Amino acid sequence: MSAVLGNPMVTTAALPLLLGVALAFAARFVLPAASLVLTLLWAALLLFFYWDTLGPPVVPPVAASQKLIYLAVAGIVIGLLSERVTGARAALLAVVALAAAIVWLGWRRIATGSLDPQMVAALAVAVLTLIGTAMLISRQSSPALSTEEPFLTPAAVLALSLSGAIVSVLGASIVTGQLLGSLAALIGGWCLVQYLATLRGKAAAAWSEGVEFLLLYAAATVLIQVALLAPKANPAALVLSSLPPIVAVLVRGRLQKLLPGARPLRPLIAGLLIAIPAMLAIVTAIVWAPHGAALGF
Repeated sequence: MSAVLGNPMVTTAALPLLLGVALAFAARFVLPAASLVLTLLWAALLLFFYWDTLGPPVVPPVAASQKLIYLAVAGIVIGLLSERVTGARAALLAVVALAAAIVWLGWRRIATGSLDPQMVAALAVAVLTLIGTAMLISRQSSPALSTEEPFLTPAAVLALSLSGAIVSVLGASIVTGQLLGSLAALIGGWCLVQYLATLRGKAAAAWSEGVEFLLLYAAATVLIQVALLAPKANPAALVLSSLPPIVAVLVRGRLQKLLPGARPLRPLIAGLLIAIPAMLAIVTAIVWAPHGAALGF
């Protein structure tokens, strides 16, 4: 049993996928989707994967990877607070929280004042994730949710995390890749159950504002850390990986006309649209990976 649980594929993919499925079933049959208990379960699982991947918190944190678990805790606290505010205030809270994380993670690089390609890409990733997170957090919930609405933010975090994981691993940043991969699998399990419920004619459970914030914040801060401190990660792929939250906002607005009328297909097509920049990021990272020849490119 210990050998199975020690397998990185189990802890990075299989275990979080099953736990995501369990959370989705809990939201459908045990707890309301907006329940504080469910938010705390998401937070506990998030911290579990941070602890399992990065190790216990270091006091005081020195390396950027040691700061990530502290940022996860901050994201959980702010996420719980964000359930009390909406609209512009929630967006402002997200902007301030992400800006503070960017400064804390990269203050040494920022202080040097250098604008090499990696730093330019890191700044672009930081700005784009900040904009996308703020736009998603600030949107007003509709009393009559469309079929695809509950999937937009999960699809955005899933696409960002999955592409970020592959870009990170190909950029020789294995640990952050595992962390983002776990996050992607956890959300994938949730989305799978909710989509199957949609196929049966039932409404999908939506994330609460707190869950939206803490997962967006976790994925964004890890991606920013990769952009700042993984010199082998492809800059273009990193920038593309940061775009799914912005596309999710567009799918709710200008791109909604691209969605089909058939109810079961709307979440699927919306997810594919949101995943387009993530797919481009993965292809870019593979083709221009430092060890691309070994991958067959």
